[in-house]
Amino acid sequence: MSKRLMRVTPDQIKSKQGILQKQPLNAVLSNGNTVFGILLSVDATHLVLKDTRNHQHQIALSDLYEVVYDDDRGIVPPSRHATL
Repeated sequence: MSKRLMRVTPDQIKSKQGILQKQPLNAVLSNGNTVFGILLSVDATHLVLKDTRNHQHQIALSDLYEVVYDDDRGIVPPSRHATL
């Protein structure tokens, strides 16, 4: 089955925390940098990821552009673009 890239904006992270904690994900920062890891925790201002070297990264939600993860359920995500 194919995978779909799911994109989650910073304001949606708290509500999707249960799904995100089960997934390896990429945190894409506003400056273009990306941090890959597993979500450990989320609060009102930060999220904490653990990378493949077991280092923790605390990322301010204000610095976060989006979180991207692969969803293997085969469900097509709704578009973030009004023209599609």
